[in-house]
This record gives sequence, structure tokens and C-alpha cells, in this order.
Amino acid sequence: MEKIIYDTTTYLYKDVLNLTEFKNEILIKCNEIIKSLPNVTQDGYGYFEESRNINFIGDIKIENKLDEILNFGIKSCIDVYQLEYNLPFNKISTDCWVNVVRAKNPVQFDDIESDVRQYHIHTEINQKNKTFIPHFTWVYYIQMPDNLKGDDGTLYIKGENDIEYFILPKEGEFIIMKSDLPHSPQHALDSTKDRMVLAGNVGFEFIKKQKSLM
Repeated sequence: MEKIIYDTTTYLYKDVLNLTEFKNEILIKCNEIIKSLPNVTQDGYGYFEESRNINFIGDIKIENKLDEILNFGIKSCIDVYQLEYNLPFNKISTDCWVNVVRAKNPVQFDDIESDVRQYHIHTEINQKNKTFIPHFTWVYYIQMPDNLKGDDGTLYIKGENDIEYFILPKEGEFIIMKSDLPHSPQHALDSTKDRMVLAGNVGFEFIKKQKSLM
């Protein structure tokens, strides 16, 4: 796993999970999830909540390739948590969703013509949704746009003093970031393919066991 450092508090971790031979199978599954949620008006389509096939320390029952990606994301976040914090934990909370940035009419942008980026922060989103507060967010790049020009398809992040940094991910790559890091995927309006990712949050807790009076 590679650590990419932008400034004293801003960094990403990058890893690779090669599932190229299963790309079509994974895309079909993602599109099935999107079609099953017709009332979703944003770009994120929920796939996994911690109540489904998961135990107290983050192990899941793997039933398909999306579960395999999710499992890799959880384990990678465990590794990063231990590297960055080196603190004990005995509970992991997680969620997961399919995210699509469409080549046409991407919803991440308020105004395509003026190119206003719409940054978002996952700790704030989960707080608003009254769910767990994550430490790390992971993104797995299933499909990237083509016909890229300039900074098309890049992932923008905001570092210290609101300085913007960016990275151009590749298909099959994992990006892991702090969940309070503002970020925004850049559109690619000349692409013939949508950007499709599976992403998730992971939070860690240490719950003290209560002593019995018996």
C-alpha cells in the first residue's frame, strides 16, 4: 500500500485489487443496484449496511464480487487505522454504496458551465444521517471515463488552507482517505463511459466491557 502525502495533514493511501476479468460482471451488479433504487436522485446507491452479514469486528460473508471488494476495503482501512493511530479497537462500523458520475448531466456539479466543484465530507454526511462517524473512506474504481482532457476524471481533495490537490485514479485501484477530507470527483463530459465506483466508510471504536457485580 502506497501513502501519498500532499501536506502535513493531507494524505491518501493507494492500493490495487485486480478484478479486470470480472469487470463486466461487477458492472452488471452495480447497474442492478441502481435500477432497484429508482427514487434515488443523487449519485450514491446504497449497497451495504452493517446489519447485513457482518460481525462485530468487520468480517463479512462474501457472496459476490462486490462483497469481495467491500471486504478488501474494510481490511485496508484496518491496516491504515493501525498505521495512523495504532489504537486498540473491538468494534468496526461500516457502510457501502455504488457511486456513479455520469458522462452526461453529472449531479456532482451545481453549474457545469462554470465548473463549480461540489465538495462533500463523509463525516458530515453520516452525522446528518444520524449514523456512525467514520475514520476512513475507501473508493474502488471499477470503471473510469475515457476521452479525458485536462483534469477530466480526476479526484479533487482540499488540503490545508483550502489548497486543492488532485489525483487521477486507474481502474482496479483503491483510494483510502480520512473521512473528514473534502473531496469531489471531476466530470468527463467527452467520455463515452460513466465513472463507476464502489465506496464505503469504516469507523473504529473501543468499547470497554462492563464488570459484573455478581
